[in-house]
Amino acid sequence: MNSASRRDGIVLLPVSARVTPYEMILESFEHDAFPAIRAEAEQRGRDPRNHDDFMLLGLVGATLASMIADDAPPEALDQYGELLWQGFRFWSTGRRIYAFDEMITERLTAPQRDLGQWELAAPPAAYLQFPYQRVWTRVVPDAPYEPVDGCFVASNAELVSHGEPTELRLLLVLGLRADRPGVSLVLHRVELDPGDAPRLARAPWRDSGNAFANTMPGGERKGLRTLITEGELEALVLRALHVLDTQPRVLVPRPGGSATPGESRLPHVDVYAELPSL
Repeated sequence: MNSASRRDGIVLLPVSARVTPYEMILESFEHDAFPAIRAEAEQRGRDPRNHDDFMLLGLVGATLASMIADDAPPEALDQYGELLWQGFRFWSTGRRIYAFDEMITERLTAPQRDLGQWELAAPPAAYLQFPYQRVWTRVVPDAPYEPVDGCFVASNAELVSHGEPTELRLLLVLGLRADRPGVSLVLHRVELDPGDAPRLARAPWRDSGNAFANTMPGGERKGLRTLITEGELEALVLRALHVLDTQPRVLVPRPGGSATPGESRLPHVDVYAELPSL
């Protein structure tokens, strides 16, 4: 188990990142499929950082065929295609995992949050993991709620010129459990001017009640948050990226290697609320 660390005289208990969907579903592709896909892209002059280029590769199609059941619904191709691309981006950019603690997640899901004059600076790919069963959503309005494990985030910022819109591709992962063979996925894509990120993140719209407020029976007593609108998802991710970009003193690297069941073996960064001054 990861040991506690000390910063500015404060003992920080590890957030203990949970086993990620990357480890459960995609890590086995590191040895053969991902290197082969990268080699095919180089040979064919495709840029695998671009989602559409990636999806045109022959080895991508073959890998997806091994992932998707024969009786899967048509939308499974889009979902698993996005998952495979996000996993490839995550692998090829250094497997960045950020595990947010309870207090910072509470602040990220406040009805309003001021990001000042910040301009979006997104990593090329990352996985943002939130506290266990704290944030909930559903894949469609009439589906049951499921707990959010985290969100894959991929940005094209390195591919566009200054002044051009940045694309964020978000893949929210729901219902992740070691005893469950699959997961639920919510795909979302947004293009924005990096300087417009604070406005989008400040106070996301909801047709009734406060943004992120619980909508499940009994959830208020447990301090649960729910995502109802795309704006709430965008705001949550933008607020999280703002913390990563502007508050380095609350980021604590962990070496990984945990042998504790249910904990991630991968190196990751714990993300805390703003630490008090002593």
